[in-house]
Amino acid sequence: MNQITSETIKTADTWVEFSNQKNLERLSAVTAEKLALEGPKGTGVINHQELGEWMKRANLKLTTIKRYARGQFIVLEQTGTWLNDDDSVKGTGIVFTVFKIADGKVTFLARYDHDKDKAFEVSGLSDEDRIKSEPL
Repeated sequence: MNQITSETIKTADTWVEFSNQKNLERLSAVTAEKLALEGPKGTGVINHQELGEWMKRANLKLTTIKRYARGQFIVLEQTGTWLNDDDSVKGTGIVFTVFKIADGKVTFLARYDHDKDKAFEVSGLSDEDRIKSEPL
């Protein structure tokens, strides 16, 4: 595995950790000023303030199951747990999260519910890019 792929994995794992902690300050430090988003509710570009609002609305905790990475792209197969305001579970499901990392920051983030093929199409990755080690 080359250095770029290693850094991509580290940054994506860090981003998920800070997102799960709802730590906007630390999350912003590993997120580009303009983050391109794609997901079930559409596409767009958001800034750090809007990232915080998005995190609150989603109220989502992600647990990584598998990682696929090469270069600046990574796809994380994850269990998503959506929470109510009182932290009770609203729902769960398998999601595929695509990250593009540049200069140690997440510049693109996409979530596809139950759709690994779409995640691979967007990222240019495949099953051959699976990282054999367990998530850190």
